[in-house]
Formats: sequence, C-alpha cells, structure tokens
Amino acid sequence: MLTIPQEGQVDAVLPDGPLTVRDGGTYIVTGGLRGLGLATACWLARQGAGHLVLNGRTAPVGAAARTLAELSAAGTRITVVTGDIARPDTAERLVAAATADEGESPHGVVHSAMVLDDAAVANIREDQLRRVWAPKATGAWRLHQATEGHRLDWFVVYSSMASLLGNAGQGAYAAANAWLDGFAAWRSARGLPTLAVNWGPWGETGVATGFADRGYQTIPTDEGLRALGALLAHRRVQTGVIPGEPATWIPATGRRSSLFAPLLPGDDSPAAPRESTDDIRARLAALPAGPARRTALESYLTDHIRAVLRLSSATLDPQTPLKSLGFDSLLAMELRVRLETGLNIKLAGNFVWRHPTVEALAAGLAQQLEPGPADRSEERLGTPG
Repeated sequence: MLTIPQEGQVDAVLPDGPLTVRDGGTYIVTGGLRGLGLATACWLARQGAGHLVLNGRTAPVGAAARTLAELSAAGTRITVVTGDIARPDTAERLVAAATADEGESPHGVVHSAMVLDDAAVANIREDQLRRVWAPKATGAWRLHQATEGHRLDWFVVYSSMASLLGNAGQGAYAAANAWLDGFAAWRSARGLPTLAVNWGPWGETGVATGFADRGYQTIPTDEGLRALGALLAHRRVQTGVIPGEPATWIPATGRRSSLFAPLLPGDDSPAAPRESTDDIRARLAALPAGPARRTALESYLTDHIRAVLRLSSATLDPQTPLKSLGFDSLLAMELRVRLETGLNIKLAGNFVWRHPTVEALAAGLAQQLEPGPADRSEERLGTPG
C-alpha cells in the first residue's frame, strides 16, 4: 500500500527480491544433457551458477557436448553424472558430486528427466506405466531423499500441462506429472521450497517442438526461462506456463466448467461437434446415398479434424493427406477416440493411418456405420478407384 500525498513527491523503493540463482552456487539438473534440461543448465550458468552437476542416461555427444565445453570455457564448472535417476544410487552420486569440494553444497535442484510412451488409457500396459512413471515420480523421490540433509534454496520439478488439461493418449504421462504437482505441494507444506511448472510445448528445444509445425503457439526458450526465474522469485508452488490463447488448449469437455469458463469469454474456438450419436446417424440416413451423404460425412470429419488441430476455421481439401496437416500418432489417436465416442463405434487402432485423407476416412466410416446411413459401396461415396 502506498499513501500518495496531495503535494510533493514520495520515493517508493522495491525491496530486493528473493535470491533465485546464487553467484557461484551449485545446482543439480536431471535430464540436463539434452533438450530442455540442457537449456536450463545454460540459463543457470548465465545467472551466475558456479558448478553444474548434470545427469542423463548417456554421456553427452555432438551439439550437447559442444555446449557443455562452451559453458566450461566461460568459467562454469561442469560435472556429468550418467545413470538412470530412478535407480537407488544415482541421486546419491549426484549429491556426492555436488559436495565433492570441502564446504560445497547443492543450492538447488531442477528435475527435468522424462520418458514418453503414449497409449490410450484402455491400452496402457504395466510396463508402459512404469517406464513413464519411474523417471518422473521415482526420480523426484530419490532426489528428495538424497538432498534431505542439505538446505536447498529451491527444488524445481518440470511437470506438464498434460496433468492440468489432459492429452489424448497420455494418461500415464499425465498421471506421473500429477504426482509431481502433489509432490511440490507436499514438500512446500513441510517448509521445503518446491516448484512444479506445468509446461506447455516449447518451440525450440525438447520433445514437443512439432507443435509449432502444426500451427500452435509454443514457448520460446528465452521467454520460458525468464518465466522460470519469475516463478522462483515469487516462490510459487505450482504454475502452468502455457502459450497462446486459453481456448487453444482447454479441451471441449472442460469449456463450461467453473474452472475454465472464466478464461474463455466469447469463446468461439473449435470444439467437437455437439450433436449426439443419434443425431448424426439420423442426419446421414436422411440423405440420399451418394454425393450428399458423402459431403455431410466429410463435413462431420472436418469439424473433428479442426478440433484436433485447434484450427478455428480452415477449409480442408478432402484429398489432402492428414500427415501434411501435421498429424502424428498422438493426433491420430485423438481423432480415432473422438470418432468412436461421437459415432458409438469401435475402430481399429490404425484406422486413421489406413485412411490417410478426409475422403478415405469418410469411405471407411461409411462401411463401419453399416447397416446404418451409408451402404457398403465405397464407390457410391465417391472414393477413387
């Protein structure tokens, strides 16, 4: 609160904010030998870190090795400790490296290790769950145990917007990141400053750079790391850093929820078609077989494809290959799940890839909808050849 006098002037001086990176401090970064972890290590070095203990499953090569050599030449001490962070001894080796010199102690931890192994919830195998869960959750817990005897300034875990918003095919990944979110709250409640960042896709580094090719807004590296610094300075416990308009990412099923509705004033972003299964089937059945029915089914498909790609409005040529629109296995899975739900049918796991255009998908769906609105002849739907 500032009291402003009627006359004269008052100097308002902001107090120094909390320390984010200590000059000459020691920091541990898991997943720090490539991608987002390596970018974070570079940021820590630029902020004045004196010793970086970086962990990855394998030794750095190529561009990563050159980057570390540059950091070392610029005066930052680099120690590489390879190994699986989920194994019992790896976190201890990281802490040992951070305390190798007398009087040295880790000042912060960034846990960015991760593994992706996507599958629809009904198809997730135990080994897939363990593979995704181990580096995220088990790794974080190992680090917590190994650093219990040290007074850290902060402990950062890289979570994902998947645990906030969900993502088709990433149930295991969303669950592991949700555990990290809870872990940050649990540690913070014990007086151990911890931050979980629910990152959206980064556009220049990491595993999600393909989002930019599909027309999504992504996080520029410099802006993302500035956000990290701000979150540490403000002692946040959990925050989502998601680029672009909220409507781009909030799923259709959540748009009217009390949590998300305030973020979407005048929402006109694409959503899944709202008509019921019976409505779309009845509408198709009422049309004569041939071009009219084919066009209606292609329009229905186009609505779903726009929703999957988060395109507010776009004219899609029925013969355009889906791959050229940026479809990958995850988006194909999301489209398949939407169609199964919307039409109340069961489709093969590779259905979308077997029908690579809107036109081909319409023909394939027409067969699946038998004995409903379309007959079995793909030629009557206008499919070439």
